[in-house]
Formats: sequence, C-alpha cells, structure tokens
Amino acid sequence: MTTSSAPGAQVQIVPITLAVAEVRITAGGAPVSIGRVGSSNGRWYWQHRDGEQSSPVAESRSAAATLLADYHRAFKPKPTAAPVRRLLFAQA
Repeated sequence: MTTSSAPGAQVQIVPITLAVAEVRITAGGAPVSIGRVGSSNGRWYWQHRDGEQSSPVAESRSAAATLLADYHRAFKPKPTAAPVRRLLFAQA
C-alpha cells in the first residue's frame, strides 16, 4: 500500500500482521524504513526507528503512517552529503 502526505512524497505501508505494519518513505529513489505503526484498542500509533513513539492518535493505519512520515521529515535531520570514502595504501 502506498499513500502520500506531501506532493512528490511517497509513504509505503508494508503489513507485517493485522495490527503492525512497517512504514517506508522514498529517499533518493530508494525506500527507507522509518518505523512502524501498530494498533491498540482500535486506535493506531506510530513508533519511529529511533524508539520515539506516539500515543494511539489515528483511526486508520494509513493516517498513523502519514503522521509518522510527517514527524520524520520535521524532526529527523537529513544527511547533508554522503561521507567521503578514501582508500589508504601504505607505500613501501
């Protein structure tokens, strides 16, 4: 299942069980897992991959996934650039 919370932004929901699903967003053309959503007493909550969790705030899985994606975009910094990798060789 795919939903969108902003123009050009893709949120993918990958069901794990009836009450839990993984949430991914597209970053740099590849899907990146940002956390999970789960159901408790008929309401849905989100849990970010770093452990931050909401209370049961949404009536649907897709609404909780959208809230998680919004949280991730607002509060988790984007890497500014890929790290530079250099090979070091010893000279004899």
